[in-house]
Amino acid sequence: MDQIEGDGLKGGSISIGVFAHNEENNILTTLESLAAQDIFQLPLFSSLNITVSVLANGCTDTTVPIATNYLKSQSSFKGQVVEIKKAGKSHAWNQFVHRQESQDVDYFICIDSDIEFGSSAVLSTLTKRLSHNDEAYLAVDMAKKDTELKAQKTPFERLSLLFSRFMRQGSTAVAGSLYCAKGDILRRVHMPDGLPVEDGFLRAMLVTDLFTQPDNTKRILVVDDVWHYFTPDSSLKSLFRHEERLLIGTFINSVIYGFLWREVPATGLDAGVLIDRRNNTHSDWLKQLIDEYKVKHYFFIPRKFYFKYFSKLKNISIARRIILFPVILVASLVRSILLVKVERKLAKTSGIGFW
Repeated sequence: MDQIEGDGLKGGSISIGVFAHNEENNILTTLESLAAQDIFQLPLFSSLNITVSVLANGCTDTTVPIATNYLKSQSSFKGQVVEIKKAGKSHAWNQFVHRQESQDVDYFICIDSDIEFGSSAVLSTLTKRLSHNDEAYLAVDMAKKDTELKAQKTPFERLSLLFSRFMRQGSTAVAGSLYCAKGDILRRVHMPDGLPVEDGFLRAMLVTDLFTQPDNTKRILVVDDVWHYFTPDSSLKSLFRHEERLLIGTFINSVIYGFLWREVPATGLDAGVLIDRRNNTHSDWLKQLIDEYKVKHYFFIPRKFYFKYFSKLKNISIARRIILFPVILVASLVRSILLVKVERKLAKTSGIGFW
Protein backbone atom coordinates (compact mmCIF):
# COMPACT_ATOMS: atom_id res chain seq x y z
CA MET A 1 0.00 0.00 0.00
CA ASP A 2 1.06 3.58 -0.67
CA GLN A 3 1.81 5.81 2.29
CA ILE A 4 0.05 9.18 2.37
CA GLU A 5 1.85 12.01 4.14
CA GLY A 6 0.23 13.96 7.01
CA ASP A 7 -1.90 11.70 9.20
CA GLY A 8 -0.19 8.66 7.68
CA LEU A 9 -3.26 7.20 6.00
CA LYS A 10 -2.33 3.85 4.52
CA GLY A 11 -3.81 3.18 1.11
CA GLY A 12 -4.31 4.64 -2.32
CA SER A 13 -7.94 3.90 -3.20
CA ILE A 14 -11.41 3.81 -1.64
CA SER A 15 -14.46 2.21 -3.24
CA ILE A 16 -17.84 3.29 -1.87
CA GLY A 17 -20.82 1.05 -2.56
CA VAL A 18 -24.37 2.33 -2.03
CA PHE A 19 -26.74 -0.66 -1.94
CA ALA A 20 -30.23 0.05 -3.21
CA HIS A 21 -33.32 -2.10 -3.71
CA ASN A 22 -36.40 -0.08 -4.65
CA GLU A 23 -35.28 3.02 -2.75
CA GLU A 24 -36.80 5.73 -4.94
CA ASN A 25 -38.00 7.61 -1.85
CA ASN A 26 -34.61 7.61 -0.11
CA ILE A 27 -31.75 7.33 -2.60
CA LEU A 28 -31.54 11.05 -3.41
CA THR A 29 -31.32 12.08 0.26
CA THR A 30 -28.60 9.52 0.89
CA LEU A 31 -26.55 10.59 -2.13
CA GLU A 32 -26.86 14.26 -1.18
CA SER A 33 -25.70 13.43 2.34
CA LEU A 34 -22.83 11.41 0.88
CA ALA A 35 -21.75 14.31 -1.37
CA ALA A 36 -21.39 16.51 1.72
CA GLN A 37 -18.80 14.20 3.29
CA ASP A 38 -15.42 15.88 3.74
CA ILE A 39 -13.59 12.78 2.51
CA PHE A 40 -14.04 14.27 -0.98
CA GLN A 41 -12.44 17.61 -0.02
CA LEU A 42 -9.78 16.97 2.66
CA PRO A 43 -6.14 17.33 1.52
CA LEU A 44 -5.33 14.01 3.21
CA PHE A 45 -7.58 12.20 0.71
CA SER A 46 -6.88 14.37 -2.34
CA SER A 47 -4.37 11.97 -3.87
CA LEU A 48 -6.55 8.91 -3.33
CA ASN A 49 -8.75 7.39 -6.00
CA ILE A 50 -12.26 7.50 -4.51
CA THR A 51 -15.13 6.03 -6.51
CA VAL A 52 -18.84 5.65 -5.76
CA SER A 53 -21.06 2.90 -7.14
CA VAL A 54 -24.80 2.68 -6.61
CA LEU A 55 -25.56 -1.06 -6.57
CA ALA A 56 -29.17 -1.09 -7.78
CA ASN A 57 -30.20 -4.70 -7.25
CA GLY A 58 -33.53 -5.99 -8.50
CA CYS A 59 -35.04 -2.50 -8.68
CA THR A 60 -38.50 -2.24 -10.22
CA ASP A 61 -39.12 1.42 -9.31
CA THR A 62 -37.37 4.67 -10.32
CA THR A 63 -34.27 4.22 -8.15
CA VAL A 64 -31.97 3.87 -11.18
CA PRO A 65 -33.00 7.01 -13.10
CA ILE A 66 -33.05 9.12 -9.92
CA ALA A 67 -29.53 8.00 -8.98
CA THR A 68 -28.27 8.32 -12.56
CA ASN A 69 -29.56 11.88 -12.95
CA TYR A 70 -28.12 12.95 -9.60
CA LEU A 71 -24.68 11.51 -10.33
CA LYS A 72 -24.61 13.36 -13.66
CA SER A 73 -25.50 16.67 -11.99
CA GLN A 74 -23.03 16.72 -9.09
CA SER A 75 -19.26 17.16 -9.05
CA SER A 76 -18.23 16.06 -5.54
CA PHE A 77 -17.21 12.53 -6.57
CA LYS A 78 -16.93 10.10 -9.47
CA GLY A 79 -20.04 7.96 -9.49
CA GLN A 80 -21.78 5.26 -11.48
CA VAL A 81 -24.95 3.20 -11.25
CA VAL A 82 -24.44 -0.55 -11.50
CA GLU A 83 -27.66 -2.37 -12.31
CA ILE A 84 -27.88 -5.92 -10.96
CA LYS A 85 -30.91 -7.87 -12.12
CA LYS A 86 -31.06 -10.18 -9.15
CA ALA A 87 -32.42 -8.73 -5.90
CA GLY A 88 -30.58 -9.40 -2.67
CA LYS A 89 -27.81 -7.62 -0.83
CA SER A 90 -25.57 -10.66 -0.39
CA HIS A 91 -25.50 -11.21 -4.16
CA ALA A 92 -24.93 -7.49 -4.82
CA TRP A 93 -22.18 -7.46 -2.17
CA ASN A 94 -20.32 -10.29 -3.95
CA GLN A 95 -20.65 -8.45 -7.24
CA PHE A 96 -19.28 -5.23 -5.71
CA VAL A 97 -16.34 -6.64 -3.75
CA HIS A 98 -15.21 -9.25 -6.29
CA ARG A 99 -15.58 -7.38 -9.58
CA GLN A 100 -12.42 -6.81 -11.59
CA GLU A 101 -12.12 -3.10 -10.74
CA SER A 102 -12.14 -3.91 -7.00
CA GLN A 103 -9.02 -6.06 -7.01
CA ASP A 104 -6.66 -3.27 -5.93
CA VAL A 105 -9.01 -1.28 -3.68
CA ASP A 106 -7.52 -0.51 -0.26
CA TYR A 107 -10.77 0.33 1.55
CA PHE A 108 -14.38 -0.57 0.90
CA ILE A 109 -17.13 1.58 2.36
CA CYS A 110 -20.57 -0.04 2.24
CA ILE A 111 -23.66 2.13 2.68
CA ASP A 112 -27.38 1.43 2.60
CA SER A 113 -29.40 3.84 0.49
CA ASP A 114 -31.78 4.96 3.26
CA ILE A 115 -29.40 6.68 5.70
CA GLU A 116 -28.14 10.19 6.45
CA PHE A 117 -24.78 11.05 8.00
CA GLY A 118 -24.64 12.71 11.40
CA SER A 119 -21.77 14.99 10.37
CA SER A 120 -19.54 15.68 7.37
CA ALA A 121 -16.64 13.75 8.93
CA VAL A 122 -18.15 10.26 9.26
CA LEU A 123 -16.41 8.53 6.35
CA SER A 124 -13.07 10.29 6.79
CA THR A 125 -13.04 9.43 10.50
CA LEU A 126 -13.88 5.76 9.93
CA THR A 127 -11.20 5.44 7.25
CA LYS A 128 -8.46 7.18 9.26
CA ARG A 129 -9.20 5.26 12.47
CA LEU A 130 -9.22 1.96 10.63
CA SER A 131 -5.98 2.82 8.82
CA HIS A 132 -4.25 3.50 12.14
CA ASN A 133 -5.43 0.22 13.72
CA ASP A 134 -3.35 -2.75 12.58
CA GLU A 135 -5.53 -5.37 14.32
CA ALA A 136 -8.95 -4.21 13.09
CA TYR A 137 -10.38 -5.32 9.76
CA LEU A 138 -13.54 -3.23 9.81
CA ALA A 139 -14.79 -0.02 11.42
CA VAL A 140 -18.37 0.91 12.29
CA ASP A 141 -19.90 4.11 13.58
CA MET A 142 -23.02 4.47 15.72
CA ALA A 143 -26.30 3.68 13.96
CA LYS A 144 -28.97 5.95 15.44
CA LYS A 145 -32.70 6.22 14.87
CA ASP A 146 -33.66 9.56 13.37
CA THR A 147 -36.27 9.94 16.11
CA GLU A 148 -33.36 11.21 18.21
CA LEU A 149 -33.58 14.41 16.15
CA LYS A 150 -37.18 15.07 17.16
CA ALA A 151 -37.63 17.82 19.75
CA GLN A 152 -40.84 16.27 21.07
CA LYS A 153 -40.78 12.50 21.43
CA THR A 154 -43.67 10.24 22.34
CA PRO A 155 -43.33 7.92 25.36
CA PHE A 156 -43.01 4.98 22.94
CA GLU A 157 -40.21 6.72 21.05
CA ARG A 158 -38.36 7.45 24.29
CA LEU A 159 -38.62 3.80 25.34
CA SER A 160 -37.55 2.68 21.89
CA LEU A 161 -34.44 4.88 22.01
CA LEU A 162 -33.61 3.68 25.53
CA PHE A 163 -33.91 0.07 24.38
CA SER A 164 -31.67 0.74 21.37
CA ARG A 165 -28.95 2.26 23.56
CA PHE A 166 -29.25 -0.71 25.90
CA MET A 167 -28.74 -3.16 23.03
CA ARG A 168 -25.73 -1.19 21.69
CA GLN A 169 -23.91 -1.16 25.03
CA GLY A 170 -20.61 -3.03 24.71
CA SER A 171 -21.62 -4.39 21.32
CA THR A 172 -19.24 -5.01 18.43
CA ALA A 173 -22.08 -5.78 16.05
CA VAL A 174 -21.67 -4.73 12.43
CA ALA A 175 -24.49 -2.49 11.22
CA GLY A 176 -24.86 -3.30 7.55
CA SER A 177 -26.16 0.22 6.91
CA LEU A 178 -22.60 1.65 7.09
CA TYR A 179 -19.10 0.30 7.61
CA CYS A 180 -15.56 0.72 6.30
CA ALA A 181 -13.36 -2.35 5.76
CA LYS A 182 -9.83 -3.08 4.58
CA GLY A 183 -9.76 -4.32 1.02
CA ASP A 184 -7.27 -7.16 1.39
CA ILE A 185 -9.36 -9.02 4.00
CA LEU A 186 -12.76 -8.19 2.49
CA ARG A 187 -11.76 -9.75 -0.84
CA ARG A 188 -11.20 -13.04 1.01
CA VAL A 189 -14.86 -13.03 2.12
CA HIS A 190 -17.62 -14.49 -0.01
CA MET A 191 -21.30 -14.30 0.90
CA PRO A 192 -23.55 -17.33 0.48
CA ASP A 193 -25.96 -16.44 -2.30
CA GLY A 194 -29.46 -15.79 -0.93
CA LEU A 195 -28.34 -14.92 2.60
CA PRO A 196 -31.05 -12.67 4.12
CA VAL A 197 -28.86 -11.02 6.79
CA GLU A 198 -25.33 -10.38 5.59
CA ASP A 199 -23.92 -8.09 8.30
CA GLY A 200 -23.94 -10.70 11.07
CA PHE A 201 -22.33 -13.18 8.71
CA LEU A 202 -19.65 -10.68 7.71
CA ARG A 203 -18.83 -10.00 11.36
CA ALA A 204 -18.50 -13.74 12.05
CA MET A 205 -16.16 -14.17 9.09
CA LEU A 206 -13.90 -11.34 10.26
CA VAL A 207 -13.70 -12.03 14.00
CA THR A 208 -12.82 -15.67 13.32
CA ASP A 209 -10.40 -14.96 10.47
CA LEU A 210 -12.66 -16.88 8.09
CA PHE A 211 -13.45 -19.56 10.69
CA THR A 212 -9.82 -20.49 11.26
CA GLN A 213 -9.39 -18.89 14.72
CA PRO A 214 -11.42 -18.29 17.91
CA ASP A 215 -13.38 -15.05 18.09
CA ASN A 216 -11.25 -11.92 18.22
CA THR A 217 -13.60 -8.94 18.65
CA LYS A 218 -10.69 -6.54 18.14
CA ARG A 219 -11.16 -7.19 14.43
CA ILE A 220 -14.17 -4.85 14.70
CA LEU A 221 -13.36 -1.22 15.54
CA VAL A 222 -16.29 0.68 17.05
CA VAL A 223 -15.96 4.43 16.44
CA ASP A 224 -18.49 5.95 18.81
CA ASP A 225 -17.93 9.65 18.14
CA VAL A 226 -19.43 9.67 14.64
CA TRP A 227 -22.81 8.31 13.57
CA HIS A 228 -25.45 8.00 10.92
CA TYR A 229 -29.23 8.11 11.13
CA PHE A 230 -31.76 5.64 9.82
CA THR A 231 -35.55 5.73 9.89
CA PRO A 232 -37.04 2.95 12.04
CA ASP A 233 -40.06 1.02 10.84
CA SER A 234 -43.11 3.26 10.98
CA SER A 235 -45.76 0.60 11.52
CA LEU A 236 -46.11 -2.56 13.57
CA LYS A 237 -46.57 -4.55 10.36
CA SER A 238 -43.28 -3.33 8.84
CA LEU A 239 -41.50 -3.68 12.19
CA PHE A 240 -42.65 -7.31 12.54
CA ARG A 241 -41.67 -8.00 8.94
CA HIS A 242 -38.20 -6.57 9.57
CA GLU A 243 -37.73 -8.54 12.78
CA GLU A 244 -38.97 -11.71 11.10
CA ARG A 245 -36.35 -11.28 8.38
CA LEU A 246 -33.62 -10.75 10.99
CA LEU A 247 -34.65 -13.88 12.91
CA ILE A 248 -34.73 -16.01 9.75
CA GLY A 249 -31.33 -14.63 8.78
CA THR A 250 -29.90 -15.29 12.23
CA PHE A 251 -31.14 -18.89 12.08
CA ILE A 252 -29.63 -19.42 8.62
CA ASN A 253 -26.35 -17.89 9.80
CA SER A 254 -26.20 -20.24 12.80
CA VAL A 255 -26.58 -23.25 10.49
CA ILE A 256 -23.84 -21.95 8.18
CA TYR A 257 -21.52 -21.33 11.16
CA GLY A 258 -21.90 -24.94 12.29
CA PHE A 259 -21.14 -26.13 8.77
CA LEU A 260 -18.04 -23.93 8.47
CA TRP A 261 -16.63 -24.89 11.87
CA ARG A 262 -16.80 -28.53 10.70
CA GLU A 263 -15.62 -28.09 7.11
CA VAL A 264 -12.74 -25.62 7.53
CA PRO A 265 -10.55 -27.93 9.66
CA ALA A 266 -11.66 -30.97 7.68
CA THR A 267 -10.70 -29.50 4.30
CA GLY A 268 -7.86 -27.17 5.27
CA LEU A 269 -9.57 -24.39 3.32
CA ASP A 270 -10.77 -21.13 4.85
CA ALA A 271 -14.46 -20.22 4.85
CA GLY A 272 -14.15 -17.72 2.00
CA VAL A 273 -12.74 -20.31 -0.38
CA LEU A 274 -15.32 -22.91 0.67
CA ILE A 275 -18.25 -20.58 0.08
CA ASP A 276 -16.91 -19.31 -3.23
CA ARG A 277 -16.53 -22.86 -4.49
CA ARG A 278 -20.03 -23.79 -3.35
CA ASN A 279 -21.56 -20.69 -4.94
CA ASN A 280 -19.87 -21.46 -8.26
CA THR A 281 -20.40 -25.21 -8.44
CA HIS A 282 -23.55 -25.90 -6.45
CA SER A 283 -26.02 -23.01 -6.72
CA ASP A 284 -28.58 -24.44 -4.28
CA TRP A 285 -26.06 -25.63 -1.67
CA LEU A 286 -27.39 -23.33 1.03
CA LYS A 287 -30.96 -24.57 0.62
CA GLN A 288 -29.76 -28.17 0.85
CA LEU A 289 -27.74 -27.34 3.98
CA ILE A 290 -30.83 -25.81 5.62
CA ASP A 291 -33.02 -28.77 4.59
CA GLU A 292 -30.51 -31.25 6.04
CA TYR A 293 -30.43 -29.33 9.32
CA LYS A 294 -34.23 -29.32 9.54
CA VAL A 295 -34.41 -33.09 9.08
CA LYS A 296 -32.12 -33.61 12.09
CA HIS A 297 -33.69 -31.05 14.46
CA TYR A 298 -37.20 -30.95 15.90
CA PHE A 299 -36.84 -27.28 16.86
CA PHE A 300 -35.21 -25.15 14.19
CA ILE A 301 -34.53 -22.08 16.34
CA PRO A 302 -32.02 -22.60 19.19
CA ARG A 303 -33.66 -21.98 22.61
CA LYS A 304 -31.13 -19.26 23.48
CA PHE A 305 -32.71 -17.03 20.83
CA TYR A 306 -35.74 -16.62 23.11
CA PHE A 307 -33.68 -15.17 25.98
CA LYS A 308 -31.37 -12.82 24.06
CA TYR A 309 -32.62 -9.61 25.68
CA PHE A 310 -32.61 -10.96 29.23
CA SER A 311 -29.00 -12.10 28.88
CA LYS A 312 -27.87 -8.49 28.50
CA LEU A 313 -29.43 -7.35 31.80
CA LYS A 314 -26.55 -8.80 33.82
CA ASN A 315 -24.19 -6.17 32.41
CA ILE A 316 -26.05 -3.10 33.69
CA SER A 317 -26.76 -1.54 37.09
CA ILE A 318 -29.71 -2.59 39.27
CA ALA A 319 -31.39 0.79 38.78
CA ARG A 320 -31.29 0.45 34.99
CA ARG A 321 -32.47 -3.16 35.25
CA ILE A 322 -35.58 -2.00 37.10
CA ILE A 323 -36.28 0.66 34.48
CA LEU A 324 -35.65 -1.61 31.52
CA PHE A 325 -37.20 -4.84 32.81
CA PRO A 326 -40.77 -4.07 31.63
CA VAL A 327 -39.45 -3.09 28.19
CA ILE A 328 -37.31 -6.23 28.00
CA LEU A 329 -40.25 -8.36 29.09
CA VAL A 330 -42.56 -6.97 26.41
CA ALA A 331 -39.84 -7.14 23.74
CA SER A 332 -39.08 -10.76 24.69
CA LEU A 333 -42.76 -11.72 24.51
CA VAL A 334 -43.07 -10.16 21.07
CA ARG A 335 -39.83 -11.85 20.02
CA SER A 336 -41.17 -15.22 21.23
CA ILE A 337 -44.33 -14.78 19.16
CA LEU A 338 -42.22 -13.97 16.11
CA LEU A 339 -39.94 -16.95 16.77
CA VAL A 340 -42.94 -19.28 16.81
CA LYS A 341 -44.08 -17.74 13.52
CA VAL A 342 -40.58 -18.18 12.08
CA GLU A 343 -40.55 -21.84 13.22
CA ARG A 344 -43.76 -22.42 11.27
CA LYS A 345 -42.45 -20.58 8.21
CA LEU A 346 -39.20 -22.54 8.24
CA ALA A 347 -41.20 -25.78 8.36
CA LYS A 348 -42.49 -24.88 4.89
CA THR A 349 -39.53 -23.04 3.37
CA SER A 350 -35.78 -22.63 3.76
CA GLY A 351 -36.03 -18.87 4.36
CA ILE A 352 -33.31 -18.20 1.78
CA GLY A 353 -33.83 -15.00 -0.17
CA PHE A 354 -36.42 -13.72 2.31
CA TRP A 355 -36.80 -9.99 1.72
